[in-house]
Amino acid sequence: MKKTLLTLGIVLVFAFGANAGVPSPFSFYAGGAVSLPSSDFGTSYKTGWHGMAAGGYKIAPKFQLIGKIEMHNFSSDLSALSLDGGDTKFTMFGADARYSLGLPAAPIAPFVFGGFGMAHITISEFSSSTLSTAVLDLINTDLPASANKMYWNIGTGFEIKSGPAWSFFVQGRYVNVSAEGGDSFAFIPVTIGVKFF
Repeated sequence: MKKTLLTLGIVLVFAFGANAGVPSPFSFYAGGAVSLPSSDFGTSYKTGWHGMAAGGYKIAPKFQLIGKIEMHNFSSDLSALSLDGGDTKFTMFGADARYSLGLPAAPIAPFVFGGFGMAHITISEFSSSTLSTAVLDLINTDLPASANKMYWNIGTGFEIKSGPAWSFFVQGRYVNVSAEGGDSFAFIPVTIGVKFF
């Protein structure tokens, strides 16, 4: 996955460099940073990390539709119970509507966005150097199977124009992923990245 994203990024950089003077309705995004578990999810998991790649299409001067793929990883915080492992991973595919609040000539452009999509959730097995194999087997047997669930997110951020064909962006958002029994996984990703075009 990392090699695929890196190759895609290199190809896009060269493509944009060759066509920097040609206006395009398309934008491409790549970034990542930290994901902060929230609500009940935050009681059992540490701060995680994420990476994302996205493509946008401008349908109005300040309005863009964006399709994206992202991965989030959270490590469990159960060391007090002598448990390691139990990482929860989200592979997410979704779409956002993004509206820019900045002026065309301004170097800093704030924006707001919101959207929804599908999240594939997997939880790795626990391990322990002190608990017996029988106890570990019992704990791991109760882990939920991988599942596909709907999610929604809302957020805000800003981008800083850094060249004719690219800019930096920083954004924060609230993500809510459905879970079994009416519960949900909630977390707050803070993303730093690069936008081309």
